[in-house]
Amino acid sequence: MDHRQEYPERDELRAKFTRWLETVIKRAKIDYLRKYENRPETISYEDIPEKELIDLAQRELWPSSTRMQTPYDFEEERLTKAFMELPLKRRQVMELLFLADLSETETAKRLNCSLQYVRNQRCIALKKLRSRLMEGGDDE
Repeated sequence: MDHRQEYPERDELRAKFTRWLETVIKRAKIDYLRKYENRPETISYEDIPEKELIDLAQRELWPSSTRMQTPYDFEEERLTKAFMELPLKRRQVMELLFLADLSETETAKRLNCSLQYVRNQRCIALKKLRSRLMEGGDDE
């Protein structure tokens, strides 16, 4: 017994549903592709090679006419030395916050990381700098 002969309206309903479902899926696919088509590829901050980060920081923060051997021109050599001893990523957070005078939010966007990451790195860097300057102050 063929069910098409027994319930002809069911086949028509099934065909309409199948066509509707195909249309919905097709439109969802188009919407998805449009949404992600123009979005730039994002990569983790940790995946960027250190040399590229340094080059980028120097290009963005210091105009070529004022760039010197070292981008840090602190009054005390001890501060410069302590600053240079910070890990690159922590140093970049500090550069953007204090040298480029960006806000925490702008820094997070620039480095493609979370706001909490920026805050943590700033706090750790300041503690390290304070501790380094305190221990270096007894030598002189």
